[in-house]
Amino acid sequence: MSTRAVIDISELPHHEFDTYDPVWWGNNLLLAIETSMFAILIGTYFYLRQNFALWPPPVAELTATLKPLPQLLYGTLNTILLVLSCIPMVLTDISARRGDRFMSQVGLVTAVVCGVIALVLRGFEFSAVYFRWDSNAYGSVVWFLLGMHMMHLAILTTEAALLCVWIFTREYDMKHRVDIVTVAIYWYWVVAIWLLIYGIVYFTPRLG
Repeated sequence: MSTRAVIDISELPHHEFDTYDPVWWGNNLLLAIETSMFAILIGTYFYLRQNFALWPPPVAELTATLKPLPQLLYGTLNTILLVLSCIPMVLTDISARRGDRFMSQVGLVTAVVCGVIALVLRGFEFSAVYFRWDSNAYGSVVWFLLGMHMMHLAILTTEAALLCVWIFTREYDMKHRVDIVTVAIYWYWVVAIWLLIYGIVYFTPRLG
């Protein structure tokens, strides 16, 4: 029979917010990896930029101008929408921590609607840059930047929608309250990354 002392953890909670929960660490380490991926893409964008006298580089299909700049309308609308979407997500974050089920429901529904609209606007953004993904190096890297961010936005919106369905139909337990806070952190990251991409894609060509 062993006499080694053990620690009694039976009274510890199964879930807790922020650094006390493994989900928080997993989510933030994932975001660190994804941030590195976007950093590589942005580095590729500027590496390609130095190889061209004109940026965006001219293509034969666009004869109206030698330097067709991406349209600002859809990208700017999407930026405004994503920034504003942080308001319901902050509300959702706070309400989940407080255990307020109704406000969590309101915040998640609003965030999901914003996410769907942002995805639709992103579809228009692809045509607003004037280039196809296979037009040249510029078209490839811009489409990849927009597409990778769109993928994260789609995953985030789907995750928020699933949590929304859960808290409308199932128990509003501590585990899913922690999940809601984790989604909120992911949402802030997606918006922050987009602000950086928006500035690079839409304004650096105008500065060159």
